[in-house]
Amino acid sequence: MAIFYQVKQVKNPKDSSATPRYYARVKSVGVVDEAELTERISTRTGVSEGIVASVLRDSMNEVVDLVTLGYRVKLPALGNIYTTLSSEGEDSAKEVNSDSVKRVNIRLYPSVSFKNKVATRSKFTNFNTVTEGSEEESAGNTDTDTGNSGGSSGDDDGNNPL
Repeated sequence: MAIFYQVKQVKNPKDSSATPRYYARVKSVGVVDEAELTERISTRTGVSEGIVASVLRDSMNEVVDLVTLGYRVKLPALGNIYTTLSSEGEDSAKEVNSDSVKRVNIRLYPSVSFKNKVATRSKFTNFNTVTEGSEEESAGNTDTDTGNSGGSSGDDDGNNPL
């Protein structure tokens, strides 16, 4: 299984006079929606798509309910799902109240087994070398391909194909 990357030139945000460096950045190959995930699980397990869809929806609703109640949800094959808060700093503890909360954040802290499975099943492939034969796909690409990855990672458009 491939994790595709593209080479991107990035400026150092801490030193604008520094020479930009090249880094490998994840290139998403698409989005798997609930219907496709349901179909894939159904094919893998032999359970009907209707049952798989119902279990997925009910599972996600239960995770939302538990996280909303303040629980951390631990799914060993995936990780821990929990909330954090962003709030205004106040001068004293007595001043901190619900109005101090500006945002609720949802976090997924991946489990060691999940990270290991992704790492051991992955092969890194330069997306540009795969699409070089297609003028249409590579026409807008101005990145220089170094064939080597740098020390940074990221997702080009926020999509996660898992």
